[in-house]
Amino acid sequence: MGRGRWKRVGGGTRRKRREKSNHVGDIAEMEFMLEAARRRFGVGRPFGNRRYDVIVDAPRRLWRVQVKASGSSHHAGFSVKASWRTTGKAMPYTAKQIDFLAVVIQGERLRGKKIWYLIPVRALGGRLTIHVYPFGCRKDGEQRFEKYREAWGLLGEPGE
Repeated sequence: MGRGRWKRVGGGTRRKRREKSNHVGDIAEMEFMLEAARRRFGVGRPFGNRRYDVIVDAPRRLWRVQVKASGSSHHAGFSVKASWRTTGKAMPYTAKQIDFLAVVIQGERLRGKKIWYLIPVRALGGRLTIHVYPFGCRKDGEQRFEKYREAWGLLGEPGE
């Protein structure tokens, strides 16, 4: 394909889908910063090309947080990409890149409410995709990430 030409996929173009995804991601980052600020944490945005989206200033340290949004229902739960891409290949986040993956679950089922998960990067175990089940567990009863639901306390006690 020539430059500026895009293959139609699913009723739209790749560029339009990417733009929509970027827009949703930008809003999720702002919502995370607002929620953290409401909880009296300091927040900042890094400059340059980093794997993390937000810096959270907690009393004892700064946390590097990658923010993801999901409205993508997967059976009884939600699917979340816990990876980044390089030259077309998905790569898992590592402790050298981020400290936490913050996931906001939103969508029609929540009727305007949001559910936050603050997952330490080590708990991801190198997975490229994770699933969370805010409305109940899967058939096999696995609730691996539910203990990180609304786990703002993992960041520490907020400052003044």
